[in-house]
Amino acid sequence: MFNPTVNTKFIGLFGNPLGQSAAAYLHNSVYQALDMDCFYAPYEIEIEDIEHVVKNLKRFHFGGASVTMPFKTVVYKYLDSLDESSRCTEVVNTIVIDGESRLIGHNTDGSGCVKAFETRCGMNIAKHKFLILGAGGAASAVAAALAKSGAKDIKVLNIKEDFALAEKLQSRIEAFYPGRCSVDYMNDETINKNLADYDVVIHATKVGMYPKSDAVLFNTEWLSPAHTVCDIVYVPAETKLLAEAKARGCTTLSGLWMNINGAIEQMRLWFGIEAPADFMYLAEMNFLRAQGRLKP
Repeated sequence: MFNPTVNTKFIGLFGNPLGQSAAAYLHNSVYQALDMDCFYAPYEIEIEDIEHVVKNLKRFHFGGASVTMPFKTVVYKYLDSLDESSRCTEVVNTIVIDGESRLIGHNTDGSGCVKAFETRCGMNIAKHKFLILGAGGAASAVAAALAKSGAKDIKVLNIKEDFALAEKLQSRIEAFYPGRCSVDYMNDETINKNLADYDVVIHATKVGMYPKSDAVLFNTEWLSPAHTVCDIVYVPAETKLLAEAKARGCTTLSGLWMNINGAIEQMRLWFGIEAPADFMYLAEMNFLRAQGRLKP
């Protein structure tokens, strides 16, 4: 049993809802394995409370914080500064308290995804063309990280009702990485058309996320073995999209690895440690299995 002390460093996860999040189990498994006096806890708060909570982190012995939906795109307003990883998009998933007690916003979603492509798929980012489906906070972070890592052609598709998000994403990336990113409406016609031109597909919507695990955003018969398909959804670990893509001969990448790599980077930022990736993968799989979200 973990017994916190006056020296315990707390890490908070702020979001809503958080019922399906594996983050606390994942982080605390690492802290326990490395005998660290740290504790990671989820805080399901309302949007009107985020400013007050963030501005008082230092008062309650927090070592930092994670931020998830729906706060990733608003929390930057309440921080002292933004790291390069979040400056382009103003999307923050990690808060670091530096040596001068300043709150610094980072984003490890994008870098976690790039790292997964490089280590799990052996990919040279600059040699591929990327089609991103969705334009929310995670999609923005991934697009920016890909551009930073040398991607020359990134296409973002988003539904007409929320197309302003895609336009904002494109304009911000254009300011930092000119000519790298274009956008278009997302529908069956544009998805099918662009799959012929782009070899890496990144699904960045909620479609297929637990508990609605039987949903797929598009007709996977449009995929070919030349495609690499990544789903940022990690619950379930293999979405229906990835299962169908694999059956068609595609290389697939689970959002689980983006999540794990992002968490590794967070621990590096907060504590200066290099967390064990394989251990974290097993911990996350154990959590999903215990929650009934993974086949035995």
